[in-house]
Amino acid sequence: MNRRRFLAAAAVSATVRADEPKPKLLLPSDEPDELHFRLMWYNPVAPLDPATYKLQISGLVEKPQSLALAQLRRLPQESQNTRMKCVQCWSSRTTWGGFRFGHLLEAAKPLATAKAVRLNCADKWYEYFSIEDLLKPRVLMVLDMAGKPLADRHGAPLRLIDPGRYGYKSAKLITSIEFVAEGKGSMACDIGPYYSPTGEIKSGYDHPLDIGADVRRKISGGEITEY
Repeated sequence: MNRRRFLAAAAVSATVRADEPKPKLLLPSDEPDELHFRLMWYNPVAPLDPATYKLQISGLVEKPQSLALAQLRRLPQESQNTRMKCVQCWSSRTTWGGFRFGHLLEAAKPLATAKAVRLNCADKWYEYFSIEDLLKPRVLMVLDMAGKPLADRHGAPLRLIDPGRYGYKSAKLITSIEFVAEGKGSMACDIGPYYSPTGEIKSGYDHPLDIGADVRRKISGGEITEY
């Protein structure tokens, strides 16, 4: 797989008006949208139907779950304003809304042997996380963005945001969560040797597109909180 196709795998997208026709396929775009996010996709797919969507929870659990979107929205909801940093060197900030991963643990009751989870996505992307990492206070299972329900091009109806890791770890179009005995990194590492399995943001430089296309900021690594 060439580098350009991989770079179409990393992150997020633009808001969609209620009256805007849904695209037949979710496609990448290098041009930032009105919220200053670029459109990134691993494998272009049709949007998921929220009316029939089910989040499947399986693997090393006492109580496998199949949760409709309405059930996910009945979980305690929170919001946070965080910056998403792409491995391509750009970033943008917005307000994300959703629920914490701990509520899924309470419902599914993982076995003592479960130490990690695999997130599977409709576009065939996947990510592994330790349960401990998903329980960190800044990790959010996202249903809303910028005060509106998550748009198709954002990875609706469910995506992850972990602001301390590059965007390729913030899986979109999540369709199932499998509890497993150990994590196995990231699909990014299956594609090429350039990326960290855990995806922590490293020290270096960032181009915050919401501040200005020509702005360049030096960052120390981890979640970007200074701007």
